[in-house]
Formats: sequence, structure tokens, C-alpha cells
Amino acid sequence: MAATYLDRDELIRVAADAADRDGWINLTMSGVAKEVDRHVTSLYGHVDGLDGLRREVRVLALRELGDLCWEAALGRTGDDALTALLDIYRGYMRDHPGRCEALQAVDVRDPEITRLGLRVAEPFFATLRSYGLDDAAIQAQQIISVAVRGFGVSEASGRFGDRATADATFAQLRALFLSALGSGRWPLH
Repeated sequence: MAATYLDRDELIRVAADAADRDGWINLTMSGVAKEVDRHVTSLYGHVDGLDGLRREVRVLALRELGDLCWEAALGRTGDDALTALLDIYRGYMRDHPGRCEALQAVDVRDPEITRLGLRVAEPFFATLRSYGLDDAAIQAQQIISVAVRGFGVSEASGRFGDRATADATFAQLRALFLSALGSGRWPLH
């Protein structure tokens, strides 16, 4: 039987799916090689070892999340945009725990990673400007990102017990930001 061509993009998607299923820490070259029915040495033609594979999963996650955030914010402002962004961010974290764990250790010296990270943040900046924030938008975006990521980590670990409790807790977190931004008194100056 002739071997089929191993597509690099498909290889990265398989690795990302394996990270989501098995955990970021458990992502290995040999595990991915088994998934794509190849010898591990054949993967080196596509990625620069495990570090290269992990970097490419990070790039994929940032691209996916950036696309989702832009799509969520498109044509929206204020509470409508922020609600859509928060919900899509949470959903991505819940659906892709391995990819999101990969984003905890990005190399900010990597220009592509930095560019893609900014692409994720830009819809948040635009939304925060619709609340009248300019200089404070960066800090507000960072605070929102930290809060949603922290929530996502807690949700992934089962901290909330069940989905209904997690949904109710996230609704309160969302309401906190909507109320604070709507009041015009946050972020503090």
C-alpha cells in the first residue's frame, strides 16, 4: 500500500486535537506520529522537533482564536460586542483546553506569535474604545483576558462542579465587566 502524502497543516491540526484530548503536557512527537500513521522521523520534515510542533500548535490556536474574535465583534459595539467576545473566548477555552494551555507559554520574542496575539486582542481594543476608553483600553483588555483565562482554567479543572454552575458563574463575571464598563468608572484612572 502506497503511503499518502502527509500534509503539514493536517499534521498540526492532529497535534492540536491530541493536545485538547490528552493534555498539552502529554503532546509528543511519537504520539502524533501514531495518530497520522507515520514513523516519528517523518514528522521532522514538517516541524523542528517537539519545540517546533508546539510552536505550530500555538500559532494555530492564535489564528483560530483571532478569527473567532474578529467574527464575534464584527458589526458590534459596547455590551453586544463585549458579550460576544467573552462568550466566544470562553467557548474556545472550553472546547480546546490543550490549545489554550499552549497559549500560557508563548514566546513574545517570536514576531509571528506577537502579531497573532495582537490580532486576538484588537477586537477587544475596538470594543473597549466603543466604551470611550483609549489609553486605558490596553490595561482593560489585559484584565479581561486574565479573568477569562482564569475562569477557563478553573472550568477545565472541574472547579465549578457542573455546567450550570459554571454558566451561572460566567454570567456573573460577564455582568461584572459590562456593569463596570457601562458605569464609566472603570478602569480606574
